[in-house]
Order: sequence, then structure tokens, then C-alpha cells
Amino acid sequence: MEISRATRSVQKEDVWQAADALLLEGKRPTIERVRQKIGRGSPNTVSPMLEGWFATLGPRLGGAGGPSPSGATSDALGSGLPAALVLAMQQVWEQVQAQAAQAADAELEPARQDLQAQQKALEDAQQALEQERNHLAQQRATTEQALAVAHAQIKMQGARLSDLEQAGRQKDQLAASQQQRLQALEQELFANRKARDEADLAHAEQLRELQHSAQQQQHRVLQDLDRARQETKQAMAAQRSEQEKHARLDAQWQQERHTLQAQNEQQAGQLQHAQAEVQQLQHRLQTAEAAHTQALALQSHQHESALAQLRLELAQSAAAQNAGRGGDATPPADAVAGNGRRPMRSSAPTARPVRMLPGSRRRGKI
Repeated sequence: MEISRATRSVQKEDVWQAADALLLEGKRPTIERVRQKIGRGSPNTVSPMLEGWFATLGPRLGGAGGPSPSGATSDALGSGLPAALVLAMQQVWEQVQAQAAQAADAELEPARQDLQAQQKALEDAQQALEQERNHLAQQRATTEQALAVAHAQIKMQGARLSDLEQAGRQKDQLAASQQQRLQALEQELFANRKARDEADLAHAEQLRELQHSAQQQQHRVLQDLDRARQETKQAMAAQRSEQEKHARLDAQWQQERHTLQAQNEQQAGQLQHAQAEVQQLQHRLQTAEAAHTQALALQSHQHESALAQLRLELAQSAAAQNAGRGGDATPPADAVAGNGRRPMRSSAPTARPVRMLPGSRRRGKI
């Protein structure tokens, strides 16, 4: 800022005085010498002032007019100046003009180079901007494609979750059907037990028929129990197959989830939410399977207990029959006949079964 103020403060009188001093010292006034003499000023400021000094040099030396490029020598000779001085002054003037032009070119060269550098930088910036625009366009296309793939995969995950939920509902329906079958078997066993109790109340003379009927009933019950066991085994096998299928689906889902996380980190929140839903569904399925397995085990144990109790009661009935054969009362033949319904036991007390001694064999078919 100080140099700029010094440059603006240079006046024409300062330049002319410096040029006169240089000429009196026998030196050629140039732009650089004038600037050194003054101690300030830029070439652009000093150059026109120095040209004005040269333009007035002829009249100040005693000429009639200012020097010109064509008539400067004749005018100087007409004024009575020595020819050598006139030639020297003309050479000085030409050199000053050349130096002024060079100085102007030198002054403008940095600006020209700066302008060229700015133009090149602008072209480079435009090229970089175009490359960046192309890169952003490619990146945008890649991002949109990745988003489309992510949306498709999320939709597939939703479909898989729907399939798993439907499988869970089917499994619940199967468990409910098994429960109804078991309840039907329990009702049938209850009816059989009631029929056995009614048969125990029948007269001793109909024990043979009761035994035969009980054996048939036992055979049917055993068949029903075997059928129930087979159905239970089939249901458990289907349940294990369904569990293996769920395990495979879960493993496949886990692998696809990891792949989706690696490719689409932006969709991590949605995938985690889907994983939480799958885990909840698996937990509900495991809970239902555990409850179903426990119920099946309990019902199977109850059926086996009922069957063991039925066998025991049949054995007791057979023992009572054998004990009744030793008495005198023989039922008439028409008392046994009927329409298929078991007669009620009479009010007479039934003979107590005979206690067998160790080593003896009980007669009669059980």
C-alpha cells in the first residue's frame, strides 16, 4: 500500500527534473534511471511523463517546435545545434521509445501470463467439473440400481416371512387337529371305562359274555391306541421335518441377510427389523412345538395308564368270574340272551376273588 501511494504521488515536474539532471550529468534519461533518480514511481507512470519531457526538449533547447520522427534532425540543425548533439538526442529519443515499449510489454507480460494461467485453470476446472458431473451421473445410476436391488430383496424377505407365518399357522392347525383327536380318544376311553363299570355290575352268570365283550373292547381300544400312537408318531415325524425345513429356511435366510448387509449397508435397519420378526416367529414356533410335544407326551402317558388300569380291571373281573364258577348258582340260559345291551348287576354281592397261593396257577383265560 505504501508503494502504491508513492507511485500516485509522482508528478510530471519530478520526472522532468530527474531527466534534466540526468542529461546535465551526461547520462541518457531512461525510465529506470528516472525511477532510480526519483526513488519511486512505476514504469507505466514514468513512461508517459518522460515522453512528454522528450517532446518539449527541442523547444526548451531553443527550437521552434517539438521534435518529430521525420523532421527532428532538420529542425535541430535549423536551430543551430551541433549535428552530433542532435543525433545523440535522436538516438536517446528512439531508445527511450523502445525502452518504454519494452517496459510496457514487460509490465503487461505478467498480466498476460496470469490471464493465460487463469484461462487454463478455468479450462481445467471446466474439464474437472464435466468429469465430476459424469462421475456423479454414474454414481447416481449405480445408487439407483442398488436401491432397486435392495427394494427387491426386501420384498423377497417379506414374502419369506409371510411363508413362515403361513407355515406356523398350518402347524397350529395341525396341533389343534391332533388335540381334537386326542380328546376324542379320551372320550372313547371314558365311554369304554363306563361300559366296563356297567359290565362289572352285571350278574356273575354273564361274566363269560362280559369277558368276551371286554376282550373285543380291549382289542378295539388297543387298535385305537395303536392308531393314535401311529398318528402321533407321524405327527412328530412331520413336526421334525417341519423343524428341519424351518432350520434350512433359517440358515438360508441368515446367509441371504449377511449378503444383503454386505451389499446394502444403508438397509441394515430394515434387515435387522426383519430378523427380529423372524426370531420372534421362531420363538413362538418353538414355544408351540414344546407345548405340543408336552401335551402329546402327557396324553400318551394318560392313555397308557388307562390301558394298564383296564387290563388290571379285566384281570380282576376274570378272577371274580373264576371265583363265581365255584358257587352253586348257575344263571339260566335266557338271562344271557338280550338285544346287545349289557344287563345291570344285581343287588347280590359279587363273590370276592380267591387269593392264589404262591406257586399256583390261575385257571381261566385273561
